[in-house]
Amino acid sequence: MSDKTSPKSEFTRPLAHLNGERPPAPAWFESAIAAPSEEGSTEVDGCSVRYSAWGEKGAPGLLFVHGGRAHRNWWRPFAPYFAGDHRVAALDLSGMGDSGWRERYSLENWVREIFSVIEAAELDRAGRPVVIGHSFGGWITLGAVEEAGERLGGAVVLDSPLGVPDPHEGYQVARSGDNNGDKENGANAEGDSKKKKAFSAKLYETQEEPVSRFRLLPDQPGEHLYILDYIAREGLKRVEDETGKEGWRWKFDAMPGGDIDIHFERELLRVARCPLAFVYGEKSAFAAGDALAHIEAQAKGRSPFIMMPECHHHLMLDQPLAFIATLRTLLACWPVRVGA
Repeated sequence: MSDKTSPKSEFTRPLAHLNGERPPAPAWFESAIAAPSEEGSTEVDGCSVRYSAWGEKGAPGLLFVHGGRAHRNWWRPFAPYFAGDHRVAALDLSGMGDSGWRERYSLENWVREIFSVIEAAELDRAGRPVVIGHSFGGWITLGAVEEAGERLGGAVVLDSPLGVPDPHEGYQVARSGDNNGDKENGANAEGDSKKKKAFSAKLYETQEEPVSRFRLLPDQPGEHLYILDYIAREGLKRVEDETGKEGWRWKFDAMPGGDIDIHFERELLRVARCPLAFVYGEKSAFAAGDALAHIEAQAKGRSPFIMMPECHHHLMLDQPLAFIATLRTLLACWPVRVGA
């Protein structure tokens, strides 16, 4: 079966035409997801937070933070390629993956989860670790920088929309009362908050049905179907509903946007408390306009700013090996260290 993307009209559900069949995968991918990892959890404000870790304790620390409605296994095809010279971890933010759910979510809770996993996975044994966050996870990463950036060796933001800050309010990226926090990766994240909540609880008889419905938000082409199939299957769990019926459900909690407020101070990028780097997809919906020009201007002279060609918002899915090479190169020469 061909690994090429389906026609543009099927971007919304790129796996639908496979009818539940797993697409073939290359050796590098199979090797990465088969690489053994340490599985652990930590408790943050009464909620269990799961993580996976690779590499030797005592090596420089590296933490991957997933996007909205995603999970730590988005990073499993990539993390082993950094474990040769790093202690690497990837977490499930609360409300997503195998972590617990909360009555109410906040930037502050998610930031505490980042630092709790850093300690639990011992990413800080060799000094301050680097955190890498994609999209929604980039917001959480910036929240960690604003809250306690002095505890980090650096932060890499992957294609996170920020906008131009208000001169008085700063960066208001997810406002309580709207649904910005929901507009990320996931399956059929359409409709109002109440509909989303109901959808997340939908029970499917087979795993193949929700896999076929899997979608990326924002929509984009997907050439590497084996990665999409993998992260879709890892985003599902076998459950029993209140009537005793068994089936499959998505792991994420469909968090109403009204429960989320994410705000950064106006000077965040100018006076960051640790080094920052930015990586965007050249074809991303967020790689254009005043917002991106603003980030580039803020980064100039302070932070590396990298545009990956032929990449949309989910850049690690578009060019997976180039993504690995880009981050490896960045980490080899950044942050710049002075002296011994």
